Order: sequence, then C-alpha cells, then structure tokens
Amino acid sequence: MIDRSKPDYLLLLVVLILIAIGMVMVYSASAILALDRIGNSMAFAKMQAIWVIVSMISILILTKIDYHKLEKLSLWLLIFSFGCLVAVLFFPSVKGVNRWIKLGPVTFQPSELFKLSLILFLAHSLNKRKMRITELEFVLVPYFLIFGVAAVLLMKEPHLGAVLLMGTIVFGMLFVAGTKIKHFLMIVTPVVLGVFVLVFLFGYKKPRVEDYLKSMEHPLKGSYQMAQSVLALSSGELLGAGLGEGKAKLFFLPEPHTDFIFATTGEELGFLGTSAILVLFFILALRGFAIARKASDDFGCLLAFGITFSIFMGALINAGVVVGLFPTTGLPMPFLSYGGSSLFFTALGIGILLNVSRQTKYIPSGHIISKIGL
Repeated sequence: MIDRSKPDYLLLLVVLILIAIGMVMVYSASAILALDRIGNSMAFAKMQAIWVIVSMISILILTKIDYHKLEKLSLWLLIFSFGCLVAVLFFPSVKGVNRWIKLGPVTFQPSELFKLSLILFLAHSLNKRKMRITELEFVLVPYFLIFGVAAVLLMKEPHLGAVLLMGTIVFGMLFVAGTKIKHFLMIVTPVVLGVFVLVFLFGYKKPRVEDYLKSMEHPLKGSYQMAQSVLALSSGELLGAGLGEGKAKLFFLPEPHTDFIFATTGEELGFLGTSAILVLFFILALRGFAIARKASDDFGCLLAFGITFSIFMGALINAGVVVGLFPTTGLPMPFLSYGGSSLFFTALGIGILLNVSRQTKYIPSGHIISKIGL
C-alpha cells in the first residue's frame, strides 16, 4: 500500500528548528568577526539567510519530484562531481587548502556535491546488483575503487574530514545492503595499517595527530583551537552565558561560526541547549531510518538510509571534534554551521528524503533494511 500524499512532517519540523537555531547562532557567533573583517556585523548572517531561502525552496521542489527520476542521473552526477574534485585543486587556495570553487558570486565545496552524488550512485548500483553483494570482488570493485580515487583527491585538498565521513557512508550503505562482515575486516585492516604508516612513518598530518593524542590526555594540552573549544563549552555550564554573551567568539576561538559553532552554542546556551540540538539530530535519524524501512523499493530504502546516515554521522563527528573526542576534521555541523555548500546540499538530501517518505508501503519480510532491524 503506497501513500503519495503527505511527507514526514515531523522530520520537516525538526529540520526547520535546526535551521532556525543555526540562523540565530550564526549571527551571534559571527557579528563581531564580520564587523572586524567587513565592517558590517550582519554580513555573514545576511549571506546565510540567502542560503536558507534557497535551501528551503530546494526542499519544497525536491519533495514534489519523484526520487526515482534521480536514479537515471546518478552515474552522470558522480562523474561530474569527480570532475569538480579535480577542478578544485586548480583554484586559488584559501587558508592553505583547496576546498572551494568560486564561480562569480557563488562559492561551493565539491566535496558536498560528491557526498550526495556518491549516496545516489551507491543506492542505484547496490539496488541493481544486490544479488552479488556477498562477493568480495563485487565489494572491492567498483565501490572501494571509487572511494579510493575520491579519497586521494580529497587528501590533496586536504580534507580528511570528508574522507572519514564518506568512508563511513560507504561502509554503512554496504552493510545495510548485505555485505559480509569478514569482507569489511579484510578491507579495513590494510586501510588502518596504511594510515598508520602514512602518519607515523611518512609524517602526513603527524602534528595534528600528536595534538589530538595530547588532548586525550588533557583537553587543554591539545591544539590551541581544541583548547579554546573545550574552554568555551565548559564555561557554558548548565544554562549557558546567554544568547550573544559568549566570549570565545571575541577572537579566542578560530572559526566560531563555522566548524566550531557547536562550541559557541554550548557557551551561550549551555549543556541543555547543546543536548537539545543532539536530541533533534537523534529524532531526525529515527525518522530517516523509519522512512528507509518503509520505502516503496530497495532503491528508496538505500537512498533514505544513506542521506540520513550521512547527516547524523556528520553531526556526531562535528560534536566529537568540538568536545575533543576526535581530531579536528574540518566538517561543519549540519544546518548550524555558516556556509552555503553544507546547508544547500544537506537541504537537497532532506528534500529527497521527504519525497521518499511520500511513497511508503507496508514492509515485506524480504525488504533489504529489515535484515538489520531498522
């Protein structure tokens, strides 16, 4: 039985609340910085507001477009996004990294486009070839070949956070599709050994890893950014200093409105405020997984799972960085962090997810996601 009328309004409500919180916190965290850099305290907030409007329109449009139409475009979108990952390396660097493509007034991160394209491609390919998912060579080629090439390009930027998140997405979607655990172990073991050799023998990003290990011993012994993040969170205590009253954004905490906006939020809204945000992300995840479980076909199931999983893991990784559990990755907090790329492409994912929610059915016993009980 298929329902083609109403999207999941609870999911939409959660997204709207998160976007609203993000809009308020971007202004609070960026006002002093914008005044110093641009001479206008509203500069970053106005730009974010424009992206919010564009993102909301995108959600409305994609909620109405049948997600099955995207399946035919998945391969071409993946190829195009690969081209963008190559092209970005030839654009001028910003703060020593090549992560943004600037085309006139529009600037975007190809990694965000690639993440959504990868999810679409995996959902399409795994749905078409799911009978071979238990074969090792099927797992290695093409999926880990695609991820491996993308990882090399992302490390050239460098953007290790995107590599971590996309690797998690690939593993998550392959697991849901039915890949054997022993195949995961056969793949993960050499990857972990390779990372160890890359860091400790060749020194790739070794200072950042050393800072992280020091922060695990004591948060204030890590990098300056990590120490300021932990100080901001701890000073917020239970109820926070109050909206707009935070001190870390006064040029103590680098990027208080982007990657570390969760720390700014913790200082101003306290433990209760940050907990409420995490609860919203948990509700989003529950609704997204429920949509995946009730999807009308396996393509919709895998697509809904991939989108939900990517947003939820992105939020957890960002929060983990802010509290010192993970090394600095450069990943934004979904819906909250300043930046058009993250908000826009995440909104596209939400629009697709809402469209999947409009085409649900009673779950047959053979449904792909019923195998893991989601």
